[in-house]
Amino acid sequence: MALRLSLALASADAFGLDIPSHEIAPGVDMPVVSIGTGGLEMDAAKEITTNWMELGGRGVDSAYDYGNQDVVSSAIAAAGVDRKDVFITSKIPKCSEVSAYVEKDLQLLGTDYIDLLLIHFPNRGGDCSKAWATLEDYHSRGVLRSIGVSQFKRSDLESLMQTARVTPHVLQMQHNVLEHDDDTLACAADLNITVEAFSPLGRSGHSGDIAGNEAIQAIAAAHSVSTYQVALKWILQHDHVLTFQSSSKAHQQEDADLFNFTLTDNEMKTLDGLQDGAVLV
Repeated sequence: MALRLSLALASADAFGLDIPSHEIAPGVDMPVVSIGTGGLEMDAAKEITTNWMELGGRGVDSAYDYGNQDVVSSAIAAAGVDRKDVFITSKIPKCSEVSAYVEKDLQLLGTDYIDLLLIHFPNRGGDCSKAWATLEDYHSRGVLRSIGVSQFKRSDLESLMQTARVTPHVLQMQHNVLEHDDDTLACAADLNITVEAFSPLGRSGHSGDIAGNEAIQAIAAAHSVSTYQVALKWILQHDHVLTFQSSSKAHQQEDADLFNFTLTDNEMKTLDGLQDGAVLV
């Protein structure tokens, strides 16, 4: 599904943070950039969410495992943003006790629907085909506007599709310009699944040095932007979406300022080749 410059979910404020949306399912538009509330800064969920709301960001990535969904919900409410104007992603931790976890997510988030619900991990126990059937039921009733998976590989997706009635709308995966799983990306493309990158700027220093890469530095200089903006724009120009994390309001604003420049075909080709043997879709 093509990137659409729809700003319905990204009402800009004085800071001018206008984030387009991408149609991930019929009638379901997801901001192409969401803020993450887990990882190393999950204890800062209130600050992260409050800053993002004040900047005009409207996509929020949460999960049962993060243990802070009630804080996220409270921060959204305190910011005076209507629930209908926020796109909330949540996750259940595994492929068992599915209904119980979905109900817990709804309760903690203080909502009667979730915009995107993901299975967080495929290998923590339970039958993922049965789990998916339960999510399909919630989706059919409108409790879950869209459903997807996180950290599934090609084999996991192919196994799921043997019984799935609804193709996952989103695959969330660790993905950045220096390290990417091209085989799983190709599988998602074949199934018309939207890819959402998490840790798009690397993760705890083990996913490549984006800021120190000379090729990325040169492209950033050509556009008068940061290396991080180049890395994030590369993801968006491959028609993926992303979630990143920062508790700093200034960093949130800069990293999400991605829509005033376009990488050239040659620059994209250079970036595509930064991972050895990369064949991107």
